[in-house]
Amino acid sequence: MKLIPLYFTFFFPFLFNAQVDFTSIDDYAKAYPKKNTSIDELANYFLLKEASELEKARMIYVWLAENINYDDHGYNSKQFGDNSAEGVLQNKVAVCAGFANLYQALGDKMGLKIITLRGLAKGYGYDESSYDNIEEATNHAWNAINIDGVWTIFDATWGQGNGTTNTKGKLESKKVFKNYWFNVDPKISIFSHLPAENDKQFLISTISFETFLEMPNIVPTAFLSGWLNADDLLLKIKAKKVIDIPNHYFRSEKIFVKAPTDRLLKKGKPHTFIIESIELNNVFLVDDDEKWILFNKTSAGWNYTLNTKSPGTIEVVVKMLDGTLLVLFEYEIE
Repeated sequence: MKLIPLYFTFFFPFLFNAQVDFTSIDDYAKAYPKKNTSIDELANYFLLKEASELEKARMIYVWLAENINYDDHGYNSKQFGDNSAEGVLQNKVAVCAGFANLYQALGDKMGLKIITLRGLAKGYGYDESSYDNIEEATNHAWNAINIDGVWTIFDATWGQGNGTTNTKGKLESKKVFKNYWFNVDPKISIFSHLPAENDKQFLISTISFETFLEMPNIVPTAFLSGWLNADDLLLKIKAKKVIDIPNHYFRSEKIFVKAPTDRLLKKGKPHTFIIESIELNNVFLVDDDEKWILFNKTSAGWNYTLNTKSPGTIEVVVKMLDGTLLVLFEYEIE
């Protein structure tokens, strides 16, 4: 069965940064005239609005996502153009280095304690078999900001859109705003972003280059949904335990999930699934025989307990309000 993987980009009140309402901040950032300007003028506009350190960081993040496009031509041709902060501001296109450089320049002007990080990220074009060391593998740039004494991660490049391969085999980007690359806990970002400098991981126990290649690539929403726990996974990694999580496709900021975290499920043993989201119409479990089993509807969402004696594979499939069917998880029963 081939269905569309689940990719959302909304904001849900129980998720990371949920205690902060950024509506007025976002509106203010978007209201700046879409014209060529200077870094000083843009920073001064942001500073006119009373804001906390986090809200200042948010204004920059939202403005970059709204106004700067990813430079597909530069990426595809390897002719990257001017990715200085000033060049990006004037040309409105950039690769990751340009996004990070402009974030840094605006953050500096606004009094933020901000740095630019470079290293290996498991994004478009990532191939774990192609890298021998972190220096050769470095393929991305992003930022870290010290918010109220704590370093957290900000990736405006990934926050402003997605990249896919077109029919000509080239990168083609699409603007899709994502909250979940804003103010990310380093214990979460480390599953996809490895800084070239160990001390910039901002972790008590750092992750080696070799270990990073072996770690599953997990986006923040897998943690923010409540499905995975970063501390638990990092403890397993430190203990050199095998992490074999199921294929998962959600990028939602509007979903709560409780489901098995092991890809292999034991037959004859109960496995409980709980899905909560206001964006869904129904949730199904689909087996090898194309049998669709409807989850139980509750006041909070949907749940189902699987207990089968038959080996095989299953998918958890959600039906959106518009009728679209999307795969959420893939498991194997042994």
